[in-house]
Amino acid sequence: MRRIYGYAVLALLALSAGADRAEAAPGVQIIPETTATRHGLTRPWFTQVQVDRTRGKVETLLLHDGTLFVQTDRAVLQAIDAETGRTLWMNEVGRRDFPSLRPAVNGEMVAIINGSTLHILHRSTGRLLWQRELPGVPGAGPALSELRAYVPMTDGLVLAYRLKAILDPAVELGLLNPESEEDAKVLKARRLEGMRLEQDLKPPLACQSFGRAMVQPIITRENAGEEFAAWPTDRGYLFVGRIDRQDEDRFGLMYKLETAADITADPTFLPPATEEASDSGIIFAPSQDGFLHAIREQDGTSMWRFSTGEPVLEPAAPIADKVYVATRLGGMYCLAVTTGQQLWWAPGIMRFVAASKDRVYVEDRNGDIVVLHAETGGRLDLIPAAGLKLKLMNLQTDRLFLASETGLVQCLHEIGLQQPILHRPKPIPRQEKPRPEKKEPATPASKTTPDANPFGTQPAPGGMTPADDPFGSPAPADNPFGTPAPADSPFGAPAAPADNPFGSTPPAENPFGNAAPADNPFGSTPPAEKPANDAGGAAAPANDPFS
Repeated sequence: MRRIYGYAVLALLALSAGADRAEAAPGVQIIPETTATRHGLTRPWFTQVQVDRTRGKVETLLLHDGTLFVQTDRAVLQAIDAETGRTLWMNEVGRRDFPSLRPAVNGEMVAIINGSTLHILHRSTGRLLWQRELPGVPGAGPALSELRAYVPMTDGLVLAYRLKAILDPAVELGLLNPESEEDAKVLKARRLEGMRLEQDLKPPLACQSFGRAMVQPIITRENAGEEFAAWPTDRGYLFVGRIDRQDEDRFGLMYKLETAADITADPTFLPPATEEASDSGIIFAPSQDGFLHAIREQDGTSMWRFSTGEPVLEPAAPIADKVYVATRLGGMYCLAVTTGQQLWWAPGIMRFVAASKDRVYVEDRNGDIVVLHAETGGRLDLIPAAGLKLKLMNLQTDRLFLASETGLVQCLHEIGLQQPILHRPKPIPRQEKPRPEKKEPATPASKTTPDANPFGTQPAPGGMTPADDPFGSPAPADNPFGTPAPADSPFGAPAAPADNPFGSTPPAENPFGNAAPADNPFGSTPPAEKPANDAGGAAAPANDPFS
């Protein structure tokens, strides 16, 4: 009995070891849910894209705004919902026997080059909207802004094709108003279904750079007034061109960055946090001389450069306040975005894959996924994934997208993160200057509530009405102490003449002389022409009994 029990234990151990070896074997193309759970992950979906397994393979993974685009070397492009794995559309673009370059995507369109033809597809449906034969040999895939497709050429030219949508007939006829919220929703739905582009043969704008443009450009700035495109060449230059949207007849160079070696890795861009004009994004350009350059996108000012000591062939990965850069011989640096200061270094790492709040997922020399601590770079875990040749460099979310060359695509994310972490949130809108507050017109003063009366509108002491109160009358603008008393007031008289600031002519029935000012009911102001008496005081009026 004991012998049988021992054989059973040995069999279980053998099965367990075989399972571990199978999991780590290069031919394994799917990570089981149980394995993902052991590493703190879950696999929400996996799918098989259409690939001719006898002759074709998957070449490219591209993520944009919640949609994963999978491209094969047989001219097939398939759009997949990045959160559910549901196929949105699939289209064969161009000829199968022509090479297809890496596509570009914006909010409404997809641009892809097959052979020497540029194709523009509808993003939501995959429908062909526009195509042009290129005048030369393209060096890399296109870049796509809201209004243009930028194509790099092997002779150093970068061509900018204008993509102009045809205005909806309902707007031209005045049936729908784009400024109305309800009509805007209707127009958006109609645009998704029936968007069309003008098919005129207007030649593209061209910008000449030094060297061959063999790397896909990136769009760094788009606003109402201008747009920027950046691309490197094999002569060690990074060029940034600009198109003024108010004067669209010129595509000129803004500035260039010169390095000491060829730039073969894609440049990457970290957008500004706000839409303020003074806030600039950062362009990261790695080169084969071992330097990573960080420049201000707005004006080309060099912020810093960091030497890795080895050629850099992979794009830098800026995430929040950190940027990750891996070297050709293996090793990844984590640097501060604004200063280039080294935060940590991890050996044996070949490229960045994805990042969450506390973890960084990278690929090692064997093709496995290594989990690093985000703050220290220490190794936390190892996930066997050598059979998954394609690992998307995800700069947008925390999701891991892995694919085999035969078309098996799967998604992984940390347990509990049902909603993706967005690394590139929309910039904070520009703060408008506060408008000066409109001052309300002053309320006309009433007889009982004068604005200049600091005592408010309370009744006068002793039960007197405002008419009987010498302190409650509205004061003139140039006299803060009061106004002439009413006719029935025994303490005052009508206002003094303009040439006498000290009093007024006493009325006939006032035995006390000249009326005292409003703030002095007990005395009168002597006239200026009275001579002084022997005692040195002012002479009293003739009718003053107290003198």
